[in-house]
Order: sequence, then structure tokens, then C-alpha cells
Amino acid sequence: MRNFIYRMNKRACGETILKEDSYGPIFAYATNGDLATCPRHMIKMKEKVNPKMLQKATEEALVRFPQFRLGLHRTENGYRYYFLEKPPVVLPFSDVSRYYMGSEDNNGYMFTVGYKDRTIYMEYQHSISDGHGFDMLIRSVLFEYLTLMGHDVKNDGSIRTNDSLFTLDECEDGYKRLDEANPSEEGHYDVKESFHVPLSENETFKGNEQMTEITFSFQEMRNWTKPNGVSPIVYLYTALAFALKDTYYTEADAGTPVVAEIPMDLRQIVPSKTTHFFVSLLDLPFEYDWFSLPFAEACKKVKEVFDQQKAPRHTAWWGQAGSKRVSDGHNTEMNIDEKEEMMRNMARNYVRRDSFILTNIGAFSVPESMQEHIEDYGAILHCGYQPLGILVSSYKGIMKVSLAQREHSSRLANAFTAELEKTGVKVSKKTYIYHPTSYDGKYLMSSASRKSAIM
Repeated sequence: MRNFIYRMNKRACGETILKEDSYGPIFAYATNGDLATCPRHMIKMKEKVNPKMLQKATEEALVRFPQFRLGLHRTENGYRYYFLEKPPVVLPFSDVSRYYMGSEDNNGYMFTVGYKDRTIYMEYQHSISDGHGFDMLIRSVLFEYLTLMGHDVKNDGSIRTNDSLFTLDECEDGYKRLDEANPSEEGHYDVKESFHVPLSENETFKGNEQMTEITFSFQEMRNWTKPNGVSPIVYLYTALAFALKDTYYTEADAGTPVVAEIPMDLRQIVPSKTTHFFVSLLDLPFEYDWFSLPFAEACKKVKEVFDQQKAPRHTAWWGQAGSKRVSDGHNTEMNIDEKEEMMRNMARNYVRRDSFILTNIGAFSVPESMQEHIEDYGAILHCGYQPLGILVSSYKGIMKVSLAQREHSSRLANAFTAELEKTGVKVSKKTYIYHPTSYDGKYLMSSASRKSAIM
């Protein structure tokens, strides 16, 4: 029955499911040394993970999500998707696991499921999804897994399971609908210069990164942000800007602003069920003069600019601009080697305009019946071409700020947590070294291993 449903889904999708969205292809051409291609989600269960049941749960969830049953093929002039007939695999994980996304390691899938002790790991390659879209699959896999393990869990309607049907709008190219938001470049911040943490010549993109997970009570943070009229992301960005100045600024950097790249979920502007990449990347400055202000006043300065930058019309305009740049590059007529070089340079030049990326994926939520089986949740994002990156998540009232660094030093993390503690927030830190899951088009699953035709 499940195979029948899959075949029907495959036939219903046709070319639609194999068509790229406007922005996602940049991640197909880039490597993990260019962009943060493979975010990692970690779900700590209350009992040891059963890999066989996790394998079955993943296969069951994929019946509902055929748009994730895709491999990526490197052709003579670009990258194209194809349907995968082989089942997904569940891999043993460690902090230094060295897998390649889309390779023989995981049967060509552009997402990876792993386990270690009580933790389930799920990663995805950004060319097929963004964080919100992949969250749909994560929650479905967890629901199927807990069900197979014999737990009495119930879907409150928030999880896409096989009780509902896949529809084509779940893999639509949302960027084509942004005209509905009346895009405007009014108030656009033009990045002329931004502060950069030095890149050490001894550090390589394929090396291990240092990850510091900083956790604290959401309510304690709210006790400061609410009276001061600022959002959590403004508060965290301001604290990190001060920490960067205390840690890395030199006399030569005087006058140079910090500029954060802030991904914004476009579904808030144009509602969509799509699981594809549907994000606008905004530039948010912290002007050098603001360092002389009290912390609360500096936060209000950031809020004022952020409110302007994230206004729906501007966010839609910036989303259109980014997607057009990528789509034009992807569809340019040139051989694959030249196109890869062009797209990778585009990616590196874009991310290096800013100081770092600051991603807020929000709260991870599951039905109450599932919560009692999930002890903790967190997500991490590797640096790519940047020296550092931040990802913010939360679960059951606990905020988690994951700071990835190519420099194996605790200077920045210590300075950042010191800023938070000044506002009355009690902070815990955990630091470890990990190896990001790699991605490079030259390591995709070989044609001899593929059975499905490319469309």
C-alpha cells in the first residue's frame, strides 16, 4: 500500500517536484566551505534510540513527503534533481562524523538521519529546503518513530502524517508569489563596509569547528526584553555586537559597523505550505557609534533599523532580488566547471559582505503527547566561508544560542555570555569540537548507483 501511494505521489508530482525553487540552487553549486549548506538538528530522546525503528519511521514519513525523496545530479551544465528508488539510511553519528550529503554514504539523499545513544540527528542540504520546511519532516519522522516504539502519541493536526495527502503547493516556488506583497526597495540598507573577524590562514574549510551551545531561560530573557520594548533577536544581536568589539576590534576597525545577515521566513508575508527554500536574507547593521551607548539604548537603535528592514514590502523586494540573482546564474548557459566557479564566487562574495549570519529558527513544537518522550532539542549551523555563525532555537521555555567558530577559542563565547549576564540572565555553556557534514557536487552518488531517470 505504501509503495502504491509513493508511486501515485511520484506520478502526481511529475516535473513539479523535480523543479528547483528560485533560490535553492546556490546551495547545490556551493560546498560546505562556501555556505552553511547542511544545518543539523539534534533531538535528545528520553530513551536510547532504536536505529531499526528510526529507519522504518523515516521510510514511513517519506511516503507523505515525496519532495524529500530527491537526489542531486551534476550534469555537464548544471545540477538537476532525480527521484531516489533506494531507501534512506540511518547512520551512526559522533561529533566528528565525516559524511558527504547526497553521496553513497546516505544513498544519495539530500538529508541525513543519524543517531548516537539517546540523540536523533537530522540534517538537510539547503538546496531542497529551509529550516521551516525541513521541520515538517523532522516532526513527522519523530511521530512515526514514537508510534513504532509503542508510545501512545496523538497528532493534534500540526504534523503532516499519512492521514493527510501531499499536495503540489507543498513544493511550490514561493518566490514567484512575492508580487502579492507589493515589493519595494524603500529603506534598503546598502552594505558599504562591515567588520570581519580575521580568517586564519591555518584554518581550512574542511576542518573541525568549535561549537558553543549557550542556554538560558526564555522567561529570564523576557524579564529584560519586554520592559525595554525589544525582541529576543535584537537583544541577542546587540549582546553579540558588544562582544565582538570587546574581543576582536582593533584601532584600525574604529568606525566600522557590525552587519548581521538575518534570514527571514517569507511565509510570514506570503502564506505558503511549501517546504522549499523560502527565505529573504536581510542586512542588519550595528553602527559603530552605538557602542558608546548604554546596552538598552543600543538595543533600541537596532530595533529601529530592524523594523525598517523587515517591513513586508522590503523583505519581499530583497527576497526577489536574491532569488533572481541565483536563478539567473543557475540558468546561464556555460559548462559545469565554469558555472560552479561563478556560483561559488557569488556565494562567498555575498556572505562576506556581512560580519556573520544570525539565524533564528524559533521554537520547536510538538504535540503534548510527544513532549514527554523528548528531553531536549537544539540546532546548529556551521560557518561556511564566515569565521562564525549563530543559530537561535528554543524548546519548552529554554533558549539555545549555538555559536559556530572556525577559531577554536572561547573568547567570543565568554564575552557574549558576560553581556547576557549583565541583564540578569543566568547562562549555561557547553563547548565541543565537531565536524560539519560535508557537501561537494563532485562527491554525489555516482551514476552507476542510480536507477531513476533524471528529469
